[in-house]
Amino acid sequence: MTIKKKHWIILVIVAVAIAIGLTLYFLLRPTAYYPESIDPRTLHASPANKEMLVGLWQKDGHVFYRFEPDGKGHTWDVDDDITEDEASPFSWEAYEEAIMMTYKLRIRGIVPRYYELDQLSPFDLRFHDTYSNYALERVEEQMAMEDEQSPD
Repeated sequence: MTIKKKHWIILVIVAVAIAIGLTLYFLLRPTAYYPESIDPRTLHASPANKEMLVGLWQKDGHVFYRFEPDGKGHTWDVDDDITEDEASPFSWEAYEEAIMMTYKLRIRGIVPRYYELDQLSPFDLRFHDTYSNYALERVEEQMAMEDEQSPD
């Protein structure tokens, strides 16, 4: 029994439709990153440093991080023409020797990042992870000091 040309064409069309359907399904389906659960004891004791982190910080004069008192925050880079209104949100937890930041990506999903805290003072924030070192300075105090020094 041979398959007629008409049946071959239908079979190819069905196979292409299935391939396109599967491709669209895997490209468009919502994916979520489920962070591993981290034992708070591995974060070097109980939550701390929360009050010192709250505020606006900058890195290299163009990357900004705003830590809110409710454990939420956002980050933006003015060199990429992104303003604070368009900033990427994150949530955060502070520990004695660590910061856990969970970034909420616009392209679906969340990304938790664990940073070891190297220095936290009223003016300097330094932390690192496996990939990078971060050195931030507080902006609000600088702005207030500049306002006080500028003659009106």
